[in-house]
Amino acid sequence: MDMMDPFVQQRWRELQEMQREDERERDREADLRAETAYLRVRLADSYMRNGKTARAIAEYKRAIKLDKQNGMFHTRLADAYVMAEDIPTAMAMYQRAIQIDPFLAEPRSSIGDLYIRYGMYWHALEQYREAVRLEPERAFFRYQLGDILERVGMSRQAVEELTEAALLAPKMAFYRFRLAVLYQQLNQSEEAYTHMCIACRIAPHDDYYLVRLAGLAMATGRQCDGVAYLQKAMTLRPRNEGYQRLLAEAYRVTGQHDACEAICHRLGKIGPYDEEFVTRRMGEWQLKAQLRM
Repeated sequence: MDMMDPFVQQRWRELQEMQREDERERDREADLRAETAYLRVRLADSYMRNGKTARAIAEYKRAIKLDKQNGMFHTRLADAYVMAEDIPTAMAMYQRAIQIDPFLAEPRSSIGDLYIRYGMYWHALEQYREAVRLEPERAFFRYQLGDILERVGMSRQAVEELTEAALLAPKMAFYRFRLAVLYQQLNQSEEAYTHMCIACRIAPHDDYYLVRLAGLAMATGRQCDGVAYLQKAMTLRPRNEGYQRLLAEAYRVTGQHDACEAICHRLGKIGPYDEEFVTRRMGEWQLKAQLRM
């Protein structure tokens, strides 16, 4: 280079600078295309939230034209097709997303949701197991896997997954509630009571959780606590006749016959819906009482 003519050296530097500028221009164009694609997706997401599915599909497609190798864009497009009830196209888009990015968990969970929708639980189980393998820290994936395991009769494994979901999302009361219900179905009332207590601590104003906690308290020999939980539920839903009937029965079980009679006299004849509700809840008390004997 030192032996070159000064003119040649100058020309060489100009060519190098032109090459660098060309590379910078390509980078700017790529950044602009990516930014535009994401703006398209955000617009499509807005259309989805407002139920404008056709417009959302159009915008997702425009985004994909700008970034053909983005698996998440294909997943979003597939979601829009699900909303439009075009399931075959949605499945094709989810599969395409997986081909583009095999480490993407979202399309697998969405395929799993479609299988659940059509009662194909073993296929759903396969998809959610893979989704959990890819993203083991996603509480919702753990919950869905636990729910599917319960549906196919693998209750013990379901407990493990629901426990993980509850630990990963400690502020999600519903996960604790589902775990409690599953333990109750497995005739493990103490474990069920423990988790229902946690659910009620997380969501203290959920009257239905309190009613279910009251049932578990009655089933585990904590009758006075059961009455207290029902009374608290009544403060949250004072006009719920089913709760009042259940409280009357709790009074009867704990020997408070006057309080029981006062509620029954005030309410009069029980309707079929409330009768079914009270019978179902009390059936849980009696079942657990029998199991303790």
